[in-house]
Amino acid sequence: MSQGPLMVLDSAGLWFRAFHSVPEKITGPDGAPANAVRGFCDMVAVLVEEYSPTGLVAALDREWRPDWRVELLPSYKAHRVGDDGEEDAPETLAPQVNAIREVLTSAGITQAWAADAEADDVLATLSARDREVLVVTGDRDLFQLASPTTTVVYVGAGMKKRLAYTPEVVAERFDLPAAEDAAVYADYAVLVGDASDGLPGVAGIGAKTAAGLLREYGDLDGIVAAAADPDSGLTARQRTAITNGAGYLTAARGVVRLGQRDYDLKFSGDPDGHHGALDQNRLDALAESTGQPRAIGHLVEATRRLAGA
Repeated sequence: MSQGPLMVLDSAGLWFRAFHSVPEKITGPDGAPANAVRGFCDMVAVLVEEYSPTGLVAALDREWRPDWRVELLPSYKAHRVGDDGEEDAPETLAPQVNAIREVLTSAGITQAWAADAEADDVLATLSARDREVLVVTGDRDLFQLASPTTTVVYVGAGMKKRLAYTPEVVAERFDLPAAEDAAVYADYAVLVGDASDGLPGVAGIGAKTAAGLLREYGDLDGIVAAAADPDSGLTARQRTAITNGAGYLTAARGVVRLGQRDYDLKFSGDPDGHHGALDQNRLDALAESTGQPRAIGHLVEATRRLAGA
């Protein structure tokens, strides 16, 4: 049997989206919210059923805000730092994250991480494998990973809207230059900025202008070179904006572009994402404590069918 696609999950992004998409009235027998547990399990199960991967790996943040990224750009995720120095997240989410991690482990689903890395970095490393990869995320920054072998499955608000982004779809959707891969999306993201990650973008360069400059000059290096050339086609306003933003552009490129560092990935199970052994007793206990036997059972049944199990 030929090797099918490897599905890799932006785990933290997905359980955050689940938490904010499923009402907190979904609770366990003790009254504690279990909305993220239900949403995450159901979403992953549906995706596995829909795309039929032969491997599944859940990527984890070892560092949600790595020091090396902060050194490059101090504003990176700065507004999301809580009083304790950790990520400012809903109080009722943390216990659910622990439960989700336990469900993944007990269901035999491989988890992957790396030192000083966010899940994005892990996903970039996994997508560079010589096989078909499906990257599941709610983060547009990961569109840059789309390539001839990698499709980014974007899970929108409410988790009901799912779109598959190939390089062609990324180019069409954002009016970017067509290329074999979508790496240029990282340059677009740097130019436009992303307030949710503390990336200010280049003042005066909006989405339409950024896309036009990338179509004209190819990539960020080409735009920066054009800004230094008085005979280029840049307007005076554009040249000034790029020149004034030179420091930010240099720093932000190192923050946003993925796949620029080598990581030694660690895996809790099979690196190819084949199904591991079930701990049925623990799964039953988690189903009881969270009050989510149907959602957890749905995930277990969907992933049990993974080839190689």
